[in-house]
Amino acid sequence: MKRLIPVIACLVAFSLTQAALGQVRLRSQANIDSDAVTLGDLFTGVGDLAALEIGPAPAPGGSAVYNADHLIAIARSHDLTWRPAGSVSRAVVRRGGEMVDRTEVIELLRREFRQAGAAGRIDIRLNRLGHDVLRPQQGDALRIDELSYDSNGGPFSAYLQSDSTTGASQGWLLRGRVDFVARVPVASRDIRKGQKITSADFKWMELSLRLLASDIVEHPDQMVGLAAKRNLRQNQPIKQSNLRIPIMIAKGSMVTITLNSGGISLIGTGRALEDGSLGESIRIMNVQSKRSLDASVIAPDHVRATLTRQIAVAVDK
Repeated sequence: MKRLIPVIACLVAFSLTQAALGQVRLRSQANIDSDAVTLGDLFTGVGDLAALEIGPAPAPGGSAVYNADHLIAIARSHDLTWRPAGSVSRAVVRRGGEMVDRTEVIELLRREFRQAGAAGRIDIRLNRLGHDVLRPQQGDALRIDELSYDSNGGPFSAYLQSDSTTGASQGWLLRGRVDFVARVPVASRDIRKGQKITSADFKWMELSLRLLASDIVEHPDQMVGLAAKRNLRQNQPIKQSNLRIPIMIAKGSMVTITLNSGGISLIGTGRALEDGSLGESIRIMNVQSKRSLDASVIAPDHVRATLTRQIAVAVDK
């Protein structure tokens, strides 16, 4: 009789424990947001044991399936009175989480490029991500770190970082190509050398900075009224170095040479040895003396020479 007392006590204690736990039933499905699966995620009626962790949670946005054999082993290890209704009994645990769309990642990158000083339109082509990016939990945020790129565009790399309020951190490597697009005036037609550029001779076009030279014309005011120094092609951006003040005297043309000094006025005829714009100094050859001199362009086919003994002789002969 004395030997039966401990056995009876154990049975009573077990019965009291099961009564405290209630009738244990399987949860066929459970949705969780934590990093671990608990006993209460799999079974109801387990009382204070519900918060007991039994394993890691699936990846955010993923799920884990517990089959009958696995569930039996878990129940036994925690002294739960539970048996599956059949071999097909199972529990599915799903972990919440929303995947971040590529467009959102691209917008974060665009914002970071802007803060780094990029101007104009920013075209980003993001390579395929190695892993899905999960939206951080409430209170967490996504940010771009270690952005590396060339100021003219091309390949770039960066890290998409998620700093959790719990102190944990996740990072995803980002790679792709970026184009910085500027809206610039281009020739609306082929413009021949020497032709004066008007407001009808250009149109606006968006072009990658990688295709633009450093001295490119960025505004019509920089070219309207000037002349082409060389032939300009349609739909091509225009360089400042390819423009000049319109030619007032063409090379080889006949010009009138004027020399005024001390009430003396000398006038001669010469031939321009080079093109000349208003105010420019060009070489002129006196057609009579065959001597050359420097003279400033003051009007179409009209130049003014500076008085020196040599020029006076050249004009007077």
